[in-house]
Amino acid sequence: MRYLALTLAVMLLAPTVWAKSFQQAYDEASAGEGYDKLLILDPDVTYTGGCGVLQGKTSCIRGNGALVDLQNNQLYIAQPGTEVLVTGCCFVNGTNADAAIAVQDGAKATIDGNTICKNGLDALKVWMDSYATIKNNIIYGSARYGITAYQTSYYNCTILYNDVDNTSGNYMYYCPG
Repeated sequence: MRYLALTLAVMLLAPTVWAKSFQQAYDEASAGEGYDKLLILDPDVTYTGGCGVLQGKTSCIRGNGALVDLQNNQLYIAQPGTEVLVTGCCFVNGTNADAAIAVQDGAKATIDGNTICKNGLDALKVWMDSYATIKNNIIYGSARYGITAYQTSYYNCTILYNDVDNTSGNYMYYCPG
């Protein structure tokens, strides 16, 4: 009886960690606060895998400190007309072949107040005439660069108040194409 009571107490008091697909959570999000898609993440859930934001609409991903384990994938923001605000997320384990967060093909993104760490290559990549505001982020442990801007996207970036410490490479890399 004592063992049963102890087992029940541990089960009830121990924190439960749930996992959910990051893409599934995004796909299930509905409109709100002026956005076509408003995804409010639960800090008690670990979101897994990558996510493609491609629909040419406005979106907000509000992390509330939730962990997003990209599992060697990325948050991919693309297509003209796509505007995304990403705030309050903790991204880990981004792809080895690219960046944890990629903004391209004319998309616009605001990446504000996130932690982006332990990525296989770069933390953020902006390219192909895209626009990005990258501010107040902690970028740690990327294998190469914190922020990479390609072609004309370098001139379309506003980069402020980020704390970057990478395994190798620098804070930012500009590639003229």
